[in-house]
Amino acid sequence: VKQREEAVHSYAITMSSTNVKRGKIILFGDSITQMSFSAADCGWGAWIADRYQRRADVLNRGFSGYNSDWFLKFAATDEGKADLFDHDNVKIVTVFFGANDASDLELNPRHHVSLERYKSNM
Repeated sequence: VKQREEAVHSYAITMSSTNVKRGKIILFGDSITQMSFSAADCGWGAWIADRYQRRADVLNRGFSGYNSDWFLKFAATDEGKADLFDHDNVKIVTVFFGANDASDLELNPRHHVSLERYKSNM
């Protein structure tokens, strides 16, 4: 036990004195991404965070109900730019939009995004 405590202490000192910055993984998307950290559902975002623990910080930027148009509008604001893009040492980015965009134009015009506009948004 004492060896383990010394090893942990040594690691902590090394990490704090070398200014090591962990990589970041950013998950962009709709509710599928937002709910990806659900431990109850064994979410894929939680799985990534577990897989990369101590090597990268996983940031969830999932927005329930958003389509690609709404995401881009938010991304164009100062708040959106800071929240979404003001991160250093980003190693991996996922982009999962399309579930809301693919809504039927007649049944759900609020979320529908045409295929051409969706392609352009991506």
